[in-house]
Amino acid sequence: MLIRHVAVTVTAICVLTTTSCGTGHSGDHSSSPIVPAMAASLPHTLVGSDYNSVTLLETQTQNGIITGTLDETEVKYNSPEHQRAAVTGTLKETQVTLTAKFTLGSTVINGTLNGDTLTLQVPQSNGQIEDYTLRPGSVDDYNQRVAGLESDDSPSPTTQPSKFY
Repeated sequence: MLIRHVAVTVTAICVLTTTSCGTGHSGDHSSSPIVPAMAASLPHTLVGSDYNSVTLLETQTQNGIITGTLDETEVKYNSPEHQRAAVTGTLKETQVTLTAKFTLGSTVINGTLNGDTLTLQVPQSNGQIEDYTLRPGSVDDYNQRVAGLESDDSPSPTTQPSKFY
């Protein structure tokens, strides 16, 4: 009989504690479910450019895992060159790590996501790291910028290092 009384008392304390304190909202005793925060993700399509290159990054992000493709067109020796890479990576809070696998090798690129803007720290062939900013865009935006590179008659510096390869 004493055991039953103790069990009922403990159960009542647990129920009262859960009801009044379990939601973490002062005075809110509703039965609304606790929803976990949505994991951050990259915008699906990002576009970036500088004076001699245009980049398109198309990704899917699920539970912090990134997959997708990276297309880059760069003017070298007055002629546009295109490369495509398979991309995998991770997103943890605002920190992004991507591995871009090109035909001739792969490179790891770190970056920071600030809202919907991705700033990548891209290793260059001369050993330097260059910031490269990508913002939400579309395939049409990328194609228009590539067309602009191809129609530009100004010579491209031959000493400019490659962006991602």
